[in-house]
Amino acid sequence: MMNPKILFIDDEPHILKAFARLFRKDSFDIITTSSPTEVCELVQNDEFALIVSDQRMPELEGTKLLEQVRELSPDTIRIILTGYADKEAAIEAINQGSVYRFLTKPWNDLELRNEIKRAIDEYSLRQENKRLQELTLSQNEELRDLNQNLETKVRERTEKVTLLNQQLKQGFIGSIRAMAQLGEMHSSDLGEHAKRVTVTTGQIGKQLGLSMDDLFQINSAALLHDLGKIELPENLLAKPYNKLIPVEQRQVQNHVILGEKIAQMVPSLEKAAVLIRHHHEHFDGSGYPDGLKGEEIPLGSRVIFVADYYDHLANNKSGAQPKSPEAILKSMKEHSGTWFDPQVLSALHKYLLPEEHESALLDYLNKQSVNDTPEVKQTHKKETVESIHTQHSELESVTEAEMDVTVEQDLRLRPYELKLGMTLSRDLFSNNGGLLLPRGTVLGQRHLESLRSLSLANPISDRIFVNSQPVEEKKNTLSKETPQKTPLQV
Repeated sequence: MMNPKILFIDDEPHILKAFARLFRKDSFDIITTSSPTEVCELVQNDEFALIVSDQRMPELEGTKLLEQVRELSPDTIRIILTGYADKEAAIEAINQGSVYRFLTKPWNDLELRNEIKRAIDEYSLRQENKRLQELTLSQNEELRDLNQNLETKVRERTEKVTLLNQQLKQGFIGSIRAMAQLGEMHSSDLGEHAKRVTVTTGQIGKQLGLSMDDLFQINSAALLHDLGKIELPENLLAKPYNKLIPVEQRQVQNHVILGEKIAQMVPSLEKAAVLIRHHHEHFDGSGYPDGLKGEEIPLGSRVIFVADYYDHLANNKSGAQPKSPEAILKSMKEHSGTWFDPQVLSALHKYLLPEEHESALLDYLNKQSVNDTPEVKQTHKKETVESIHTQHSELESVTEAEMDVTVEQDLRLRPYELKLGMTLSRDLFSNNGGLLLPRGTVLGQRHLESLRSLSLANPISDRIFVNSQPVEEKKNTLSKETPQKTPLQV
């Protein structure tokens, strides 16, 4: 550590020698001079802790010199040595801030040594304080930079994690679809049935107000619910279940166990695997494989069972007269509380026939409020209708893409919603199972007219799936290769 430097100026040489001699044993570097000009040069080129100046000098008064030193080296402590006659000038200099203290001549050695040491201590304290302030500012600046960098790094990491999660989710959905394609490769009927059941399952789940995570698991299970049937021979699958002998029925029933095992091979499909295992349990415990009943059966399995059963009746390939949704629901209600969960069956009713459900609810409320005044009845009716509309609005707010694992960009439309130039994204079947139009058909005017006429005569119970590409773009890409002679015979 360097010694503090003290600059002493006096026009009398013996005073300069006496001062230097007084501090020769102290750890100070003493520089003496009799020239005010040299003082200014020295303080500009070196760092001095203290300057002690005589007041009366022929070239310049000490207080004037120290004013200049203050401008050149503000941190240097300044002391004036003066006789009693110059006290007033020295006090004025102190008040103006140009001098730290004044000492009188002739001085007392002990007092002068103590004052000089206190001045050096004051200088050291100020320098340390200055150093600490600069260090604090520097650290604050570093901390500010670190915070900014930290925010940037956190944002970058969050973006990376979000991207990875999206990629993982897409990869996960891709795995589910790949597994579903195994079933479709084994049997196109099996694949189309699984897709339709998934759509119906999702709609029932929405009616029940299930969370997005639950909907995703249930939809995944619905898409894979019959995957275990890929182990069964085609001739066995072609037979109606009630025509199978007991051994064959047990073989078919085992498909839920096989489906569960296959689904368990995919990480994060554990919940869906459980739903697959129990999707043939009956609400009264008469189902298989474990004979669970009531709420022992996972809700997702109860939903899939209802959707699965409805789809088998709605898409009967036996050649029997197809049934309307109303007729199917009526037959299914005969098993409400025995095979089917009444709450789930009611949700299917809401999805298929929302207007009928609303009307039935209003009738029920009217009967319940038979003693109410007309005004009260009207208020109840208004509140009920608003509540139903609110529920419908909330259901519509759930995005299809977030819960549908079968397709990402398909639109499901009714016949009257179809437009010229739309492209079918799936095969379109009639209610009796006949192929109406193959996937990839670009709808022309004759297609639209024929489908609407057919729908009026024999309503198509399923929605029609088309690509979500804008209609205007499709109009411009209408291909001459579009099948003009399709199974629809239009």
